Amino acid sequence: METALHPDKIEAQKQWDTDPCGACTAQGVEPETLEFYREVRRYRYEDYGPWFHRVIGFDQVRDKEVLEIGVGVGSDHFSFARNGNRMTGLDLSREHLRHTQRHLALEGYSTTPIYGDAEDMPFPDNSFDVVYSFGVLMSTPDTPKAFSEVHRVLRPGGVALIGIYNRNSWFFWVNTFLVHGIVKMGLIRKGWRKLLSEIEYRSDNNAAVPLVKVYSRRNLRKFSSPFSRVEITSCHVDHGHFSRLRHVLRPIPREWMERHLGFGGWYLVVRAEK
Repeated sequence: METALHPDKIEAQKQWDTDPCGACTAQGVEPETLEFYREVRRYRYEDYGPWFHRVIGFDQVRDKEVLEIGVGVGSDHFSFARNGNRMTGLDLSREHLRHTQRHLALEGYSTTPIYGDAEDMPFPDNSFDVVYSFGVLMSTPDTPKAFSEVHRVLRPGGVALIGIYNRNSWFFWVNTFLVHGIVKMGLIRKGWRKLLSEIEYRSDNNAAVPLVKVYSRRNLRKFSSPFSRVEITSCHVDHGHFSRLRHVLRPIPREWMERHLGFGGWYLVVRAEK
């Protein structure tokens, strides 16, 4: 008998089962085709996050047992799978799991899709060489518990790669808090929970209010304290993070912004060894 889900997890299911993460970026392409998934990947790695391969290092992980928590439609899952890794995907969204399995199958790869909760993973201790999760663990109610679970299922010497939203980022303080929260009075009209929930992709008919939290480097070091070695990198600075100033900043290359303003990037990426 399944345990009743926390209300915040039900909101996450409602969000991502209705509007699978990344699916809206393949405009004008027949959904769920090979062309569709390749366009989602192109947008993710070229338009949205050209830093992904440098920061995550997909090609450095080879012939490993890899768990991804929160798989979206399978872009990062594919990036690991193509290097000979044996893949497992864990997600509370059955649509995410279905998309990811189809995505990999169309490219000639496979994965083991598991419906489950990052705070209570259905795996024995010491099951994986690498545990990867990007933009997910800050949206589960008990983020420290999820980090603890990552540590538990990793083998000794294994690596956790976890990306979460950065509280001390340009996007959070300028775009979300100052512009949408204060200037547009979102904090008054919507409240903190709804304001942050709208950071996620939204479809027109999606009434979900997913939980979104932002964390500092200090928070992450505390969550990662069971690990023997921890490195934290910040990344992802975009012109749009500065609201109307984006028009003034448009001539500045993304590469320059990442290099000189990356300390205020929207993501903090933790690399932790067990």
